Formats: sequence, structure tokens, C-alpha cells
Amino acid sequence: MSLPLVIGYRHTGIIVKDMKKSLHFYKDILGLKVIQDFSDSSEYINRITGITKADVHMIKLKAEDGTVLELLEYRNHPTELVDQPIFNAGASHIAFQIKNADKTFNKLKEKGVNIISEPILSSEKIAKVFLCLDPNRFRIELVEMLDEH
Repeated sequence: MSLPLVIGYRHTGIIVKDMKKSLHFYKDILGLKVIQDFSDSSEYINRITGITKADVHMIKLKAEDGTVLELLEYRNHPTELVDQPIFNAGASHIAFQIKNADKTFNKLKEKGVNIISEPILSSEKIAKVFLCLDPNRFRIELVEMLDEH
């Protein structure tokens, strides 16, 4: 029996157009904690991204359960906001678990967050779920688990 190639989940990276707006959303509105804030223009970042003259500002944030989200702003390469239908191939969203969907929905609405749907019971009736958009129009799914699932 061979060993698995993947042994765990490390983090999710999101390319952002405006780090300040994105940091406000994930830190101040959603409540993630900044664990790293740094810039990289080294040979390393150029080699792993396959681009030249990279100048990347990266901020890693952590949720209560240890989940890590990395925001990346490519400061000297143009980043365009792209509308991507939810059914296209590629990353369609990230999901965060929350304690109370209705309270979270109301808080986000008060803060002017672009909300796609109101909290609704999932089809398997185990969670209350809604979606919103971050400042980069990336979909965020917010999930309140109703049972011990």
C-alpha cells in the first residue's frame, strides 16, 4: 500500500484587487485573525508563480478552528475583477462555518456586504446556509450546522 500524496489541508489563497478592502472584510467583518503580513519579491516567489518581477503582498488570516486564508495582492501586475458564474470550472467559493446564520446575515447586511441569498435550510436539512460576495466578487458560503454533522 502506498502512502497518500496529500496528508492535510494547508490554506486557501485568494488574489485580491484591493488589500485594504479585502482585509477589512475578512478581519473586521468576518472576524478572522491576522497571523502573517509580509511582502515577497524574491526569486522564490517569481519561480513558483512563473511570473517575472513579482511583488506580492500577502496576509494570512486564521479562523477559530485553525483554518487559514491567504490574501495575495500582486502589486505590479494588473488584477481584474472577473464575474465567474458559479457553475464554471475552477474555484467557485469558500465556505466558513458560523454559529448563527440569521445573526450573521443581519450583521453582514448592516455592514453593507453584498449578499446573494438569505439563510435557508439545506436540502439535506442539516444546515442553514447563505452566500455573500467579498470585495473581489468572490463567493463566500456561510454555514450554520444544525446537528452534530
